[in-house]
Amino acid sequence: MSISLGYDPKSKAISVGEDSVGDESLALEVKQLNTLTQELIAAGSDVPPQPSPQTFNKDMSMMIKKMYESGVQSFKQGKFAESAKQFSIGLEMISRRQKFESFQGTLQELNLFLMSRADAYLKTKEYLKAFSDADMLIGMMMCTPENFLRRGVANYFLGNYEAARADYQRGLAFGENNQRLQAELDIVLDKILEENGDYLENEKL
Repeated sequence: MSISLGYDPKSKAISVGEDSVGDESLALEVKQLNTLTQELIAAGSDVPPQPSPQTFNKDMSMMIKKMYESGVQSFKQGKFAESAKQFSIGLEMISRRQKFESFQGTLQELNLFLMSRADAYLKTKEYLKAFSDADMLIGMMMCTPENFLRRGVANYFLGNYEAARADYQRGLAFGENNQRLQAELDIVLDKILEENGDYLENEKL
């Protein structure tokens, strides 16, 4: 299979030829390659610096931290919609970090903001958005019980009771003494019993 690509020597950007325009996978790869190329050019060196805490953009970190603190403050004041918006802005800022920066540091920021935004979405009853954030968190932090709690609560209010039960049970596998998970599991088991009428009582044991 031949692929038609174009190259702009001035911008150093690659473009997809007309015969490959419909290939979304190829278009995404080209876009990512162009992003890396532009950031490498902006770095002003042939080889990007070794990712480390020392090369992490401190100014960006400070702005991201301030945005997080603003979101937390709004959450504490009960301004949940505003809080979710601030966490979204923070996530956008994180996504604008240079791709050659330390991913470990970026991952920590992502986890912090996604957890906080998921909590804000649960408060504003935007359960599908909360589910999406919690699902992403589980993909990054499988062993964190609270992320299963977040997704479980979202599933519960979306009417996905069996999925919620599975989330709570998985969360308890990583934190068997988590009282909130156990309480939510009891609630969803009662709901399943109420909905189906044929739920086995020993499932609650």
